[in-house]
Amino acid sequence: MIAGRYAKIRELGRGGMGVVWLAEDQVIGRRVALKELRTTEVERVLSEARTAGRLNSPNVVAIHDVISEDGVTYIVMELVEAPTLTDLMARRTFTEDEVASIALQTLSALEAAHAAGIVHRDVKPSNIMVAPDGTVKLTDFGIARAMDDPGLTATGGIMGSPGYMAPELFAGQRPSPASDLWALGATMFHAVEGHSPFQRDTTAATMHAIMYDEPVIRRARGPLANVIMGLLHQNPAQRLTAAQMRAQLGSPSERTVVIEPVTTFVTPQPTRDAFDEPKKRRAGLIASAAVAAVAVIALVTFLVVRPNSEPGNAAAQQNVGTTTTTTTTTPPSSTTSSAPSSSSTASPSSQSQSQAHASTPKSAPQAQQPPPKPKRKTLELARWNDGKWYFTTSPNVSRPPQFSSLDGPAGWLAAAQEDGTRPLFACRNKNNTGDHFTSTDENCEGNPKHGLLGYIFTRKPADGEVIPLYRCARDQMGRHFDALDKGCEGATTEFPLGLVLTGP
Repeated sequence: MIAGRYAKIRELGRGGMGVVWLAEDQVIGRRVALKELRTTEVERVLSEARTAGRLNSPNVVAIHDVISEDGVTYIVMELVEAPTLTDLMARRTFTEDEVASIALQTLSALEAAHAAGIVHRDVKPSNIMVAPDGTVKLTDFGIARAMDDPGLTATGGIMGSPGYMAPELFAGQRPSPASDLWALGATMFHAVEGHSPFQRDTTAATMHAIMYDEPVIRRARGPLANVIMGLLHQNPAQRLTAAQMRAQLGSPSERTVVIEPVTTFVTPQPTRDAFDEPKKRRAGLIASAAVAAVAVIALVTFLVVRPNSEPGNAAAQQNVGTTTTTTTTTPPSSTTSSAPSSSSTASPSSQSQSQAHASTPKSAPQAQQPPPKPKRKTLELARWNDGKWYFTTSPNVSRPPQFSSLDGPAGWLAAAQEDGTRPLFACRNKNNTGDHFTSTDENCEGNPKHGLLGYIFTRKPADGEVIPLYRCARDQMGRHFDALDKGCEGATTEFPLGLVLTGP
């Protein structure tokens, strides 16, 4: 009996941090998990356990009590009878939707912790419990500590499992929400691929892999792969945030439906809808065609109804629509014609004037047609590689000599700036000799400018078909390349640069 209240029933498991017991709370009659900690840092454990006890999330294993008795510290926790993600991964593989669901529920637990100022510091598959109904519980908030477990380390104040620790922690930075998200990304990778992305035979080799190796995802593509690689970004400032991760994963239905990207990347000045003008032109053409059709029908009717026996009829028909001043004699029978006749007392000149007015429609003033729009000049984008990295060029920008192999076309840019475009620049990476990338930033994001490639579209033009061009991250060393594939050919999608024409 612990603290006169918690009766031990049996051992549930043990590890470097101590022993976990199944116990029963004799006061309220519920079963709990009683964690017996083997550590001398009682005050630290008590402080962190009290902090974690404030969390209120359905995805967090709740802490009910903290007890120190006879030199031993006990944490009284919610009893969750479910296998860990480590247990499940040993039995079967997961679908992308299952991994995404586990990741989003774990993210909910981390969001609750981070909002309370708590950093977990040891997110990994063995600390994620998955119930048969799919409910996820994250356990061990800030409590796990390296002792005799070879999977844990606590050198220089660094706590956690080496294979799931963010690279900045090895550089002396303090644990942060970003480092928790890195660990979640490594856990997701493990669930997808069946192995830890960085775990090696020794701790030193594992640390080296975290700092310098780039994991390759083979069993997942699309949003899930993009999120995993975005969470494993070396730079914490460029790592995906919780909000970005949640936005990209969304719900299962959103993950399985391909939605074309929005074709406007900057907010244009207020104008009419790009599709209104063609509609109005089509409506005008239809109306004009209708008027023309009515005029033709009226003219044909006029010619058919007039009697053929009328003197001078053939000549009159030949002069329909002209301003002739020839005088013709109209017999009495002409009064049945559809054209009005002049009075019999009218003078020949008045007859000719009346006939001229009857046969000549008033011509409406014609609007001046705008001059034809000159054909847009375009520049072809070509993607080259040097056997390892890619570089995109146009006729405006010289190709560095090491990029000697043509990888393929990447669309067409406008040669001159026009409404709905912005400049696209080729840049040199100041930190990597010979490495180049593409940017819409005139200052090349603080790097030397190589040249102006042309003008990329920020919205679909009325006279051309377009496709998005994406900027991709090849690795965590700041190397970038361009791709027409939204999934960046298995690399990390950073953002759309804009729209390129599909033809010149």
